[in-house]
Amino acid sequence: MPFLSINELHQLTGKTRATVTKHLDGVSFKDGPKKAMLYDSQVALERLYRGESSGDDGEPISKLEAERQLTIARKNQIDLEMEVTRGDRWPKDDVEAIHEASLSNVAGLLKAHEGKPLSAELIRDIFTELREVPAKLAKL
Repeated sequence: MPFLSINELHQLTGKTRATVTKHLDGVSFKDGPKKAMLYDSQVALERLYRGESSGDDGEPISKLEAERQLTIARKNQIDLEMEVTRGDRWPKDDVEAIHEASLSNVAGLLKAHEGKPLSAELIRDIFTELREVPAKLAKL
Protein backbone atom coordinates (compact mmCIF):
# COMPACT_ATOMS: atom_id res chain seq x y z
CA MET A 1 0.00 0.00 0.00
CA PRO A 2 1.27 3.48 -0.77
CA PHE A 3 1.96 5.97 1.97
CA LEU A 4 0.25 9.36 1.79
CA SER A 5 0.86 12.66 3.55
CA ILE A 6 -1.83 14.73 5.24
CA ASN A 7 -1.76 17.14 2.30
CA GLU A 8 -2.28 14.30 -0.21
CA LEU A 9 -5.12 12.86 1.86
CA HIS A 10 -6.66 16.33 2.05
CA GLN A 11 -6.54 16.64 -1.75
CA LEU A 12 -7.84 13.10 -2.40
CA THR A 13 -10.76 13.21 0.02
CA GLY A 14 -11.73 16.87 -0.13
CA LYS A 15 -11.70 16.98 3.69
CA THR A 16 -9.92 19.85 5.39
CA ARG A 17 -6.39 19.38 6.66
CA ALA A 18 -7.67 19.87 10.21
CA THR A 19 -10.21 17.08 9.76
CA VAL A 20 -7.60 14.74 8.31
CA THR A 21 -5.19 15.53 11.14
CA LYS A 22 -7.91 14.98 13.77
CA HIS A 23 -8.89 11.57 12.35
CA LEU A 24 -5.28 10.43 12.08
CA ASP A 25 -4.40 11.37 15.64
CA GLY A 26 -2.69 8.37 17.22
CA VAL A 27 -2.11 6.53 13.92
CA SER A 28 1.49 5.47 13.33
CA PHE A 29 3.35 7.17 10.50
CA LYS A 30 6.77 7.22 8.94
CA ASP A 31 8.86 10.27 8.21
CA GLY A 32 8.85 11.57 4.65
CA PRO A 33 10.54 14.34 2.72
CA LYS A 34 10.29 17.90 4.09
CA LYS A 35 9.24 16.62 7.53
CA ALA A 36 6.03 15.15 6.11
CA MET A 37 4.26 12.43 8.05
CA LEU A 38 3.38 9.56 5.73
CA TYR A 39 0.45 7.34 6.67
CA ASP A 40 -0.49 3.94 5.29
CA SER A 41 -3.21 4.84 2.79
CA GLN A 42 -5.45 1.91 3.72
CA VAL A 43 -5.43 2.76 7.42
CA ALA A 44 -5.75 6.49 6.82
CA LEU A 45 -8.65 6.24 4.38
CA GLU A 46 -10.44 3.76 6.61
CA ARG A 47 -10.16 6.16 9.56
CA LEU A 48 -11.35 9.09 7.42
CA TYR A 49 -14.37 7.39 5.89
CA ARG A 50 -15.51 5.22 8.77
CA GLY A 51 -15.40 8.20 11.08
CA GLU A 52 -13.65 6.28 13.83
CA SER A 53 -12.73 8.19 16.92
CA SER A 54 -10.96 7.20 20.10
CA GLY A 55 -12.79 5.93 23.16
CA ASP A 56 -11.77 6.31 26.81
CA ASP A 57 -9.19 3.56 26.51
CA GLY A 58 -7.66 5.02 23.33
CA GLU A 59 -9.06 2.26 21.16
CA PRO A 60 -10.97 3.37 18.07
CA ILE A 61 -14.77 3.37 18.22
CA SER A 62 -16.64 2.66 15.03
CA LYS A 63 -19.69 4.67 14.05
CA LEU A 64 -21.92 1.65 14.71
CA GLU A 65 -20.50 1.25 18.22
CA ALA A 66 -20.99 4.96 18.91
CA GLU A 67 -24.62 4.71 17.76
CA ARG A 68 -25.12 1.62 19.94
CA GLN A 69 -23.77 3.43 23.00
CA LEU A 70 -25.95 6.46 22.25
CA THR A 71 -29.02 4.23 21.93
CA ILE A 72 -28.28 2.63 25.31
CA ALA A 73 -27.82 6.05 26.93
CA ARG A 74 -31.11 7.29 25.45
CA LYS A 75 -32.91 4.16 26.71
CA ASN A 76 -31.54 4.71 30.22
CA GLN A 77 -32.65 8.35 30.12
CA ILE A 78 -36.16 7.39 28.98
CA ASP A 79 -36.39 4.70 31.68
CA LEU A 80 -35.43 7.26 34.34
CA GLU A 81 -37.96 9.79 33.04
CA MET A 82 -40.68 7.11 33.06
CA GLU A 83 -39.87 6.20 36.68
CA VAL A 84 -40.30 9.84 37.66
CA THR A 85 -43.53 10.15 35.65
CA ARG A 86 -45.03 6.98 37.20
CA GLY A 87 -44.01 8.13 40.67
CA ASP A 88 -41.60 5.24 41.22
CA ARG A 89 -38.78 7.72 41.75
CA TRP A 90 -39.12 10.90 43.75
CA PRO A 91 -37.42 14.14 42.76
CA LYS A 92 -34.23 14.50 44.76
CA ASP A 93 -34.94 18.10 45.77
CA ASP A 94 -38.33 17.19 47.25
CA VAL A 95 -36.90 14.28 49.25
CA GLU A 96 -34.08 16.45 50.56
CA ALA A 97 -36.54 19.20 51.54
CA ILE A 98 -38.69 16.76 53.55
CA HIS A 99 -35.68 15.29 55.33
CA GLU A 100 -34.22 18.73 55.99
CA ALA A 101 -37.49 19.98 57.49
CA SER A 102 -37.85 16.93 59.74
CA LEU A 103 -34.26 17.04 60.94
CA SER A 104 -34.53 20.80 61.56
CA ASN A 105 -37.61 20.17 63.71
CA VAL A 106 -35.78 17.48 65.69
CA ALA A 107 -32.76 19.76 66.10
CA GLY A 108 -35.06 22.56 67.31
CA LEU A 109 -36.64 20.26 69.89
CA LEU A 110 -33.24 19.17 71.16
CA LYS A 111 -31.87 22.72 71.28
CA ALA A 112 -34.92 23.92 73.18
CA HIS A 113 -34.26 21.30 75.86
CA GLU A 114 -30.49 21.76 76.02
CA GLY A 115 -29.11 21.11 79.46
CA LYS A 116 -32.41 19.58 80.60
CA PRO A 117 -33.10 15.88 81.02
CA LEU A 118 -34.89 14.22 78.11
CA SER A 119 -38.47 13.69 79.11
CA ALA A 120 -40.66 10.91 77.80
CA GLU A 121 -42.80 13.53 76.05
CA LEU A 122 -39.78 15.03 74.23
CA ILE A 123 -38.58 11.62 73.11
CA ARG A 124 -42.11 10.81 71.89
CA ASP A 125 -42.21 14.11 69.94
CA ILE A 126 -38.84 13.39 68.31
CA PHE A 127 -39.87 9.90 67.27
CA THR A 128 -43.22 11.20 66.00
CA GLU A 129 -41.41 13.72 63.83
CA LEU A 130 -39.11 11.02 62.41
CA ARG A 131 -42.02 8.58 61.84
CA GLU A 132 -43.84 11.20 59.75
CA VAL A 133 -41.07 11.28 57.10
CA PRO A 134 -42.32 8.19 55.20
CA ALA A 135 -45.88 9.54 55.19
CA LYS A 136 -44.66 12.86 53.77
CA LEU A 137 -42.66 11.01 51.12
CA ALA A 138 -45.68 8.89 50.21
CA LYS A 139 -47.61 12.09 49.43
CA LEU A 140 -45.13 12.80 46.65
